[in-house]
Amino acid sequence: MKNDLTIAVLQHIPVPNDTAAALGRLETAAAQAAENGCHLLLVPECSITGYNQPLATMQQVALESNGETTGAIASICRQYNIAIAYGFAEKTSDNYYNCVQLIDASGQIVAAYRKSHLWGDLDQTLFTQGDSLSPVVNIKGWNVGLLICYDVEFPENVRALALSGAELILVPTGLMQPYRDVAERVVPVRAYENQLYIAYCNYCGAEGDIIYEGRSCISGPDGADLDRAGKTPALLTATLNKESIAECRAALPYHRDRRPELYTSLTRLTH
Repeated sequence: MKNDLTIAVLQHIPVPNDTAAALGRLETAAAQAAENGCHLLLVPECSITGYNQPLATMQQVALESNGETTGAIASICRQYNIAIAYGFAEKTSDNYYNCVQLIDASGQIVAAYRKSHLWGDLDQTLFTQGDSLSPVVNIKGWNVGLLICYDVEFPENVRALALSGAELILVPTGLMQPYRDVAERVVPVRAYENQLYIAYCNYCGAEGDIIYEGRSCISGPDGADLDRAGKTPALLTATLNKESIAECRAALPYHRDRRPELYTSLTRLTH
């Protein structure tokens, strides 16, 4: 249908500190996704650079947001006529960030987002936190927002994007053991309570001392899985439609029935 969007989610084993291998894997997935009629491909958190690495290694492999690697990914987007959202360690003149960037099918950067809620010592040792929410941007007529891993575990993040018009939220992640419930319970609930689609893209296998949970998923506005991976590499696909969003929001009008005047204390409370 005219309003449908078909997406792909690549769950893969990490190969850190090997950008060439990451680009080869990305191109293979883009080709397969395009052959399956997909308009957008999502890969995990820091997929291009690796995630769980020593600080010195991460700083060495970190990429500029619009450098040579970005150009290579833009070329893949154009070649296969597919948008790609990819995670990477980003370097600027001052800091290092955990970043996701979205390039459309024409090869244009349409959104970038820096992880705003850093997870424990791992993130806090490697990265500076981002200081803003993702923009909501247009991909083939769909309003798309971005989060990274731990960010989706804060209901305020997803609700803010939903109230900004998001119909689909892309979440590259590096969910490790023993937090399987995030993938299997939290993510579907976030989709359900905001009546939108969430694509949650994780690693499988191991990276250093981390064992990843896998369990990547595409959750619908009714909280049901459209597709879900196990603990091995997989390319998930699903076709999203706006009619499902409208039906769910009509049946459970959470956004309409909110009473924001009762929640103002949320921005003041610290515990």
